[in-house]
This record gives sequence, structure tokens and C-alpha cells, in this order.
Amino acid sequence: MAIRLDKGIVRGEIDNTERGRVRGRLWLHGRDEPLELDLEGDAWRDIAGSRLTFANPNPRPQKDAPLLNQQQVGTVGDMTASKKVKHITVKDDEWNRLIEERKPIPFEWRNALYLEWFSEANGRVVIESAEYEININELSWQMDEDEDQAQQLMNQHAMRNWLATIIQRSESIDEMDHDDEAPMTEASWEESLQQSDRLNDAHMEALDKYGEAERDDSRLAFVMGWDHLLDAMARQDERKEKTSHFEPEAEETENAGEEWKAESEDDNDDDFDFEDVYVEEDEDAAIIEEASPTGRRSQAHPLMKKARQLVLRILKDLRDERRDEIRQDEDSNPTPLDRFIANTMSISGKLAGALATGYGSPREAGYTLAILKCCLNWSNEALSGLHDLLQDPNWEDRHPLFSEYHRELHSIREGITDLRREIREANPGV
Repeated sequence: MAIRLDKGIVRGEIDNTERGRVRGRLWLHGRDEPLELDLEGDAWRDIAGSRLTFANPNPRPQKDAPLLNQQQVGTVGDMTASKKVKHITVKDDEWNRLIEERKPIPFEWRNALYLEWFSEANGRVVIESAEYEININELSWQMDEDEDQAQQLMNQHAMRNWLATIIQRSESIDEMDHDDEAPMTEASWEESLQQSDRLNDAHMEALDKYGEAERDDSRLAFVMGWDHLLDAMARQDERKEKTSHFEPEAEETENAGEEWKAESEDDNDDDFDFEDVYVEEDEDAAIIEEASPTGRRSQAHPLMKKARQLVLRILKDLRDERRDEIRQDEDSNPTPLDRFIANTMSISGKLAGALATGYGSPREAGYTLAILKCCLNWSNEALSGLHDLLQDPNWEDRHPLFSEYHRELHSIREGITDLRREIREANPGV
């Protein structure tokens, strides 16, 4: 994922006085020597040709700062001092109150400094803040509009290339020639699920950058490598141009803009929605709604029910917990409590999605085994978090409760192992 710096910056300078080259130095909180930037390309038109200096009035530690190589060699991304960002105009307590009451959050648009580059050593690095004190000297050369558009297109290519390293599209998945009647193996499903996770990570990075930009659909499709969507959008634009001088037929109007969505369905992962299963109902009920397109109802698998009950109990028992163990900074690593709760919820959600009708059939066996393997990994992480909590004297009053969670979670883990063995014995070779 991208390395993001804002709070950790002390001061910096960006020099684009030489065409086609951006150099700079960045001083980070907690590091004696500045980062040295040597990047190919130019900034956006507003600061291209200039030397820009900036300072952070309130620098503080940031976990990503130590990850960066001192020598940052690579390619320029988007660099501008006029990116429009939303700035919340109320304090944190008021912001929280408005969120709880589901009321609009007051904000104003501000110009922000946005510095992005693609480092050979660290990948994508982003600095974004509307709080810095900025000074821009007189331009030594001026970029025209065509050069600006060309540079921004090059930046999109750089983003596309970087996202491709995250996605790691696998020919073994894209080009595999399955017999329609032959079930996929556990290994094939594992690779497919991993690629789906990587695709989701890349998509979230692209949405973070282009989500509020104009023509976000085309930009997102381009940087994600979804060329078939770009082709569909181009055909749609072509049809609109041809029909712009007369009233389109009703059917055409109703279907306008839907073709590219239909073609992209294969790229979307129908992931399980936690809220689809955790509905208001008696905890002892054996029937729950399946998270499946059919919407059918079925008898809950014992593992599925046990995991669900554990999550509901955790949410009830720890709903109002506030301790020193809770993160003081959003950049901090996940706490033991975070790891325990998040991984336990992942287990329950995935079990509810996988252990529906048909999970024991030969065609579903490989998929179920792959999901259960993920659940084993999550259970190990959750148990590790619990172990750390049980060693923490700050939680001593909760140790008996955590011991109960440990027994229940360990029982779920053993049940997952037994179910994997059962499915393998019933489906040799999957």
C-alpha cells in the first residue's frame, strides 16, 4: 500500500526549476538526515518551474516515516499546491456527536499541498496536507496547457503501473481452461481469493485518489487496467454523440450506461456483508438468513452458529470499553484487542458465507476448504491477540472473561480443522 506522510513532515523543499526533473529534500520527525528526492517528470502547472518550500507547524511521529529509504529515486506522480480538499470545521467532540445523530458535518474547501511520487525502493509515497505553511518562488519556466495534460496522463500511467504490482494478475487464473463440470481445487480457489483481495486493495487505493475527481469512472478504469470498461465507455459515448440530435427510444434511454456495468460483473467480488447475517433475532435461533444471491434460508451449521454467538457476546461485553490499551493515534499498529475482535468477526462472517446450502457438494468443496483455511489463519491471529491481553495487567479484571473467549475460540478452531478433514475425506483430490 501507499506510504502516506503528513503529520511526520517537519519541513521540505521541492525544486522543479529544471524541466523534466524534480529534486527535493524532506525532513521527517525522528530522523536526523533528510530524504533526498531525484524524480523524473514535472509537477502540475501551478508549481512547475518553481522551487517550493513548506513547513509543518505541528510535526509529530508517524509510523511510516522509518520505512522510507533516504534516497528516493523514481517517477513523479501528481504534484500540486492547489488540490481541493474538504476541511472539517468543527472539533472532534462535535464531529462525533453529529455522526451519532446522522447530521451533516460542516466543512469548507481548502487548497492542499499534494506531493506524490513512485519510488524504486518504496513504491507510492504521498504527502497531503492543508495545514502547511507554503512558499513558492518565481517560476523559472512556465508549463503550457498541453504540457500539463501530457504530464497528468503520464502520472496516470505511473499509477496504473504501480497498481499492477499490487494486483499481480495471474495467468493461471485468467487463462485456466476448466472443464465446466470439474470442480476447482482448494489451491485454485486459494489463488483466486488472494487475487480478489489484491484487486480490492488496489481498487481502494484508486478510489482514495480518484474517488471525488471528475470523470472518476474512466480514470479508475484506466489505472485499474480495466481496458474492457474503457472500450464500453467509449462505445457508450459514441452512441450518445450519434443520438444527441434526436430523442432516443425509451428502451435505449433505460439501458444507457448499463453496458459497462454488466461487463464488469466478473471483476467484482461478491464479498460477504457482515450486516446481512447479524440481524436482530433470538441468539438461540437455528435458522438465519443466508448471505447468498438466492436469499434462501437454511439450517445454520453448528460452527457458523457458534462463531456468530461469540461475536455477539464480544460486542455486548466490550461495547463500552475504553482503556489505555486503545490506540492514541490512528497511525499506531493494531492493538491486541483490535486483532482479537477484527479477526473473530472475519471468521464469523466468512463462515456464514461459506457454510450455506451446498458447502459439502463436490463443486463447492474446494471453495469451502479455501475459506476454512483463511479462518484458521484468522483464528491464530485472534488467539494471539487474546494471549497478549491475558498477559497485560491493565486488563487483569477482564482476564476471566478473556479466558472464556479463548476456550470458545479454540473450540471453533478445532471445529474448523475437523470440518476441513471431513470435506477432504468426502472429496478426495480437491
